[in-house]
Amino acid sequence: MTGGGPPIRSLAETGEVLHRPHALEDVALSEVPVLATDLTSAADLALDHREVLGSRLRSVRAVTVGVLAGPVAPALAELADAHDIVVGRAGPGSSLVETSDPEGAVELVAGAVAAHPQASVAAAQLLRFRAYEQVPLGLVLESLTYSMLQSGPEFARGLRERGPMEVPTDRTPPVAVTSEGTTLALTLDRPQRANAFTAAMRDLLVEALRTAAADPTIEGVIIRGAGRSFCSGGDLAEFGSAPDPATGHAVRLARSPAWWLHELARDVRVHLHGACVGAGIELPAFAGTVLAAPDTTVRLPEVGMGLVPGAGGTVSIPRRIGPHRAAYLAVTGVTIDAQQALAWGLVDRIEREPAAPTDP
Repeated sequence: MTGGGPPIRSLAETGEVLHRPHALEDVALSEVPVLATDLTSAADLALDHREVLGSRLRSVRAVTVGVLAGPVAPALAELADAHDIVVGRAGPGSSLVETSDPEGAVELVAGAVAAHPQASVAAAQLLRFRAYEQVPLGLVLESLTYSMLQSGPEFARGLRERGPMEVPTDRTPPVAVTSEGTTLALTLDRPQRANAFTAAMRDLLVEALRTAAADPTIEGVIIRGAGRSFCSGGDLAEFGSAPDPATGHAVRLARSPAWWLHELARDVRVHLHGACVGAGIELPAFAGTVLAAPDTTVRLPEVGMGLVPGAGGTVSIPRRIGPHRAAYLAVTGVTIDAQQALAWGLVDRIEREPAAPTDP
């Protein structure tokens, strides 16, 4: 038992829980739908039992967390993979979340799930079924899930707590478009709002990326952010402003920078610096090359707002760092720095010199 978190069960105990009548419903309806399992001492579990347990883990409507004291035993690799998040003392090159305090990591996950159970489980389920392996499918399922949660109580509570907000009018276009030889240079240009992502910014990005795709003289695209941060995520003043979830879903798919970045990925280079929050990392992760200044920090805040990442993050991020780490970032909302992002493969290189002026 962790200090204030859920029990960390043995595999045998988790198997017993999930084989009870109505087990899937009972776990899903628990106050904190988290199922944590110690994966270190059951390599001798019979193959047929491992297969059944793996199927149950993928079916349960809860966030499942596997805990390891060392590298994954080959006999348990598939069972570990069936968990949404796996934490522990993993070896180099692992897709797991490395930590010297697995119990603390389980407690952190449980606290986040307790605060926003619907959004947490939805994010875990999106990643669990690997829809990100097919980008068009992944983007559709992410948007559908995002739209569903917009009608839910957790998002409504967040809007009430936020209170009414008004989006300030931009005096200049929120994306500056210039040419650097045969390269199209795009600069997110709302430094007074830390380049918070708006519908207008989205539309200008789509327009510029479509131009790059259609013009054979454009050989590459560079994306930067003006000011102290690359992008602080969606502008909170626009949250909840869509006329209805169905219309929001249709617009997200019709005007999708994520899709165009995926299409152009090989020729796109993104320079990150400062805060890269929500869309500020979800969109760059589609690029073929992602460079980060030493001061770069990354965070996915959407679950804490009662939503899931909605700019393509449940597709782009697991394609770079795997589903376990992506689920951990999404559910907990933790911040990681440039070195951690590099170690996980979320960025490709840390650049020592800024790619562009960052005056406020």
